[in-house]
Amino acid sequence: MDAYLLDTTILSIYLDPTHPHHAEKSQSLAALPAASPRFISAVALAELGFGTKLAAAIGKGNLSALEAMLVQARSHAVIDITHHTASVYAEVKARIAQKYLAKVLRKDRPKYIEEWVDKATGQKLGIDENDLWMCAQAKERDLIFVTADGRMKRIPDADPDVRLLTI
Repeated sequence: MDAYLLDTTILSIYLDPTHPHHAEKSQSLAALPAASPRFISAVALAELGFGTKLAAAIGKGNLSALEAMLVQARSHAVIDITHHTASVYAEVKARIAQKYLAKVLRKDRPKYIEEWVDKATGQKLGIDENDLWMCAQAKERDLIFVTADGRMKRIPDADPDVRLLTI
């Protein structure tokens, strides 16, 4: 039976009934097999927590609604990052570099994945490090990573062992 790891984008849409895509994404999540376990990453909790703290610091957004979303997110089964995840992360990131940066790697070792440029298109990859950590968690545990971000396709294109479902 497949199990799923929910991306921060899916969580924030799913947990926010006022989001314009809430009904559509909630329906897609509901269509997943009911008996299949669903997890969230400690990284997603950190991202949601950051959004809540930032909203409080700058005085914008509905703070009580954001805090309620964070409480609701914490009620899900949470997967922590371990030293096993770190090994898988390194493997996935290296495969992305091999696929998208073959020429550049002969000259230099780029530091930040968000700034890496696709050798074919000349466009920045735009892969967020936090997304990469969550994909590593999904690969490590043979989970399907569920996202609403179409750019995430670049990760399984480089490492087919990362199972991705874009809804």
